[in-house]
Parts: sequence; structure tokens; C-alpha cells
Amino acid sequence: MKKRVPFTLLTLLAALALLLSACGMFDQSSAEPVTLEEYAAGDPEIQEAIDSALTDSSVRIEISGNDIIYTFDLSIIEGYTEDVAKDEAIISALESTLDGAGATYGGLAKNIESRTGIEGVRTIVNYSWEDEILVTHTYTSADAAS
Repeated sequence: MKKRVPFTLLTLLAALALLLSACGMFDQSSAEPVTLEEYAAGDPEIQEAIDSALTDSSVRIEISGNDIIYTFDLSIIEGYTEDVAKDEAIISALESTLDGAGATYGGLAKNIESRTGIEGVRTIVNYSWEDEILVTHTYTSADAAS
């Protein structure tokens, strides 16, 4: 169980980064600034790839403005009950995991910024129980490893 979430996460991160980079570069000549959400909306392949990557997955990916939001719903991960997911020790462990994940999530934001030309991309990671956010962390390209 403990290896399933990180493996799924890394797979989804890699797929999203490759997809965004494969969809072409941001048109720098545009007079209007483009958000990541507008960029993704302009290419249906991005949403199709996200949808196919999420089949039978406990993670939901949304793109809103310049935010990529990953929400891991513990209620659908085998082995978790509401009491376990909301236990202080589990919450603390999830927070510690996110505190140490800046290179990964910040690296994703940095990679997407460099591939699209869109500045201010943030990666937001949530752990939830159904619709209740238990733990959240926001990363920017500044969190990426040098």
C-alpha cells in the first residue's frame, strides 16, 4: 500500500510533464498572457492524457489558472479508513512527505514553465478524505532542486 501512491504519483507527474512538453511551446508573440489552464484547454490531448492516466487511480488532477492540483483521496485507497486517514500520526507523516517533496513538485512546475513559457506555475498537492482536505502543500519552481 505504501508504495502504490508514490509510484502512481511519479507516473502521473512524468506523464503530465511529457504531455505538456510534447504539445508545443507557448506562443511568445501573443499579446495576452496565457495561463496553464488556457494552454491545456487549447489542446484536447492534454485532458485526454490526464483522463487516461487517472483510470482506476486514487488521484484527481485539475488545472486551474496556473495551478496543477493533485488530490489524493485516501477514502479510495485500499487499507485506509476514515479513522486511520485522520489519525495525527498519519497526518504528520503525510506532511513530512510533502515537506521533503519540493524537488519533485517544484521540478514539475519549473519544467512546465520552461516548456510552455508560462510563469508562475504552481503544483498543489492535497491529501483528502472524500471532499475534506487533510493535508495540502504548494510548490513553485523555486522549490526545484538547483
